Amino acid sequence: MAYPHTPKLEFPLKNYKVNSYDFMEECTYDDVYWGFHLGEDINKRADTKVMAIGRGRVVYSALHPGTKEHSNWGNIIIIAHKHPKTKQVFFSLYAHMKERLVEKGDRVNGGDIIGSIGKANTPENGMWHESHLHFSIYTGPWKGKVLPGYYRKDQKLTKRNYWKRPSEFIERYKA
Repeated sequence: MAYPHTPKLEFPLKNYKVNSYDFMEECTYDDVYWGFHLGEDINKRADTKVMAIGRGRVVYSALHPGTKEHSNWGNIIIIAHKHPKTKQVFFSLYAHMKERLVEKGDRVNGGDIIGSIGKANTPENGMWHESHLHFSIYTGPWKGKVLPGYYRKDQKLTKRNYWKRPSEFIERYKA
């Protein structure tokens, strides 16, 4: 699949500020050790609009509902982007959303509304206790399936170096 060039990036939320779990923070949640967090969590009011960070193509859009026994992604979207000069493909990941307004194969532009933040403790937000957006940047190979949200050396689900600090990645992006 060809991915469109992404000439510029912007943040997925207005007033973007990490105020919950940060990138590569070691996380224990409800007395369960998860590992190193692979994104940034931004607590916002439910129904806050989530925007695509730049031009790209949706490669994944699905509901992974949470239960009281096991938290999950809730509604998740993954968008593929391509740097116009280096041709590097990278992926933006958005999770814990009330709704998904785009489907696999859709083209998006930066600033397009792709969903909204889900209400806490609902299957759509993955049954997490806060209304928030989990946002990640992944630079590894795409294998057509959902990406992990945490890194644990003993699980071998991903490589740490495939993940970038999202806010830094956006701020430093030059096409």
